[in-house]
Amino acid sequence: MDEPLPRPSPESAPTPRTPDVVEIPVPPRRPPPPPQEPLAESEVATAFWNPVRAIDVVLASPGRLKENLAQSRGLTVLAVLMMITAALFALPFGFVMGVDAWWKIAVFYLGSTLICLPSLYVFSAYLGFGSSLSRIAVLALTIPASAAVFTAGFAPILAFVKHTFDVGSKQVSWQDVSVVLLWTSLFAGLVQLWRCLRTPSIDTHLVLFVILWIAWHGVFLFVLARMGHVLGLVS
Repeated sequence: MDEPLPRPSPESAPTPRTPDVVEIPVPPRRPPPPPQEPLAESEVATAFWNPVRAIDVVLASPGRLKENLAQSRGLTVLAVLMMITAALFALPFGFVMGVDAWWKIAVFYLGSTLICLPSLYVFSAYLGFGSSLSRIAVLALTIPASAAVFTAGFAPILAFVKHTFDVGSKQVSWQDVSVVLLWTSLFAGLVQLWRCLRTPSIDTHLVLFVILWIAWHGVFLFVLARMGHVLGLVS
């Protein structure tokens, strides 16, 4: 009688070959950027006599300005700087438009903002956002300050256009170009405000927060357009 064949032991059995696993290297995560420091009062004070520094504070530091607004640091000084910047940097564009119009650009931007500022503060307080008047003022004044800086940059271009355009041209005049530059500067100011606007806290209703600012923009643009008609800047 045939003897049964011996069974192979587990140790002697061939191990099944597992497919090669290719490990895909995972790039390391970038650490989050460090929080920006708010603008120090010494930096803001320097901007009162240094125009280049004033441009940096108004335009180039939205992240740091946002921290000033969040921590309520130096807001009164910043508001004063914004007002002075909005007034002085608007002068070159006004002088290019005419000697008798040197003041009109400052009134166009800054005057319209100051007219609409109380309504922004009242509705912000009514909706319970808890924003102080100084914080609201700095945010609103970001528009005329930024727009005025842009008009200062556009002033040489407008001067060149004014002295090289054909006076008898009925298609495009230098006044039409000035209107385009004014609205472009305004758009830059509105964008700068939203760059400095901090995300509301978790207990703030985001929809109401956005509606407030959009509605105020509508009121502000209406007043600005009326101001432009009164000053003879826009037709």
